[in-house]
Amino acid sequence: MDKYSLMVPNFLPCKEYFDIKKNNACPGCGISLAVRHVYKAIEGLIEKATWEAPAACDLFGKKSALSIMKVKKDKAEVVICFDNEAGGKLEDAIVKKMPAVAVAQGYKYVATASPSYPFDLFDKVKKAIETEGKSYIHILCPCPVAWKFEPETTVKVGFKAVETLAFPLYEVGSGFYNVTIKTMQPKKLAVYLTAQERFEKLTAKEIEQAAATVEKEYGKLVENVQAK
Repeated sequence: MDKYSLMVPNFLPCKEYFDIKKNNACPGCGISLAVRHVYKAIEGLIEKATWEAPAACDLFGKKSALSIMKVKKDKAEVVICFDNEAGGKLEDAIVKKMPAVAVAQGYKYVATASPSYPFDLFDKVKKAIETEGKSYIHILCPCPVAWKFEPETTVKVGFKAVETLAFPLYEVGSGFYNVTIKTMQPKKLAVYLTAQERFEKLTAKEIEQAAATVEKEYGKLVENVQAK
């Protein structure tokens, strides 16, 4: 059990909108955990939320195999991407292009989130709903089956994604970039990749190259933060 497990129920809304009995997700499903937190944040707007099935959704003009939920509020729209890295490629695990595309396309609020950090996720969904205009949230959802790790470690795998900078948590609004969860002493990328059996055949050189890519991408994020 992670150190926040006992605290989360005490600080997030008590009412549950996600019915586990009506869900056929696998044990430890990161998407189910993320949806549970998202539903708590949008509450009464759930009835206005629509889902686009994987492989059928259109994300930024391209077909995607990701689960997308859209929430309409007045003239605004919140697009939430539940990313379980369906493709399974190493590049998909260390480079997330969609948030940058959303920023480039003029979305008023863009953020990355993880169900391993429920308070951060909850706050970002609330901000997205309150923002006038279109908002986009990209949620990394570890998948025990496809990523090949034990179901009870889903939250820990999510921690590792953030702690190794493979999936930094940040937000972009009108005139600002902000890293919401700062990792003062990042762990080596190998800590994250080796926690998933899907990457067990990676060579030391491939992991080193991936780490260089992560460092480069995070450097770009830091530059954007400092520029604002």
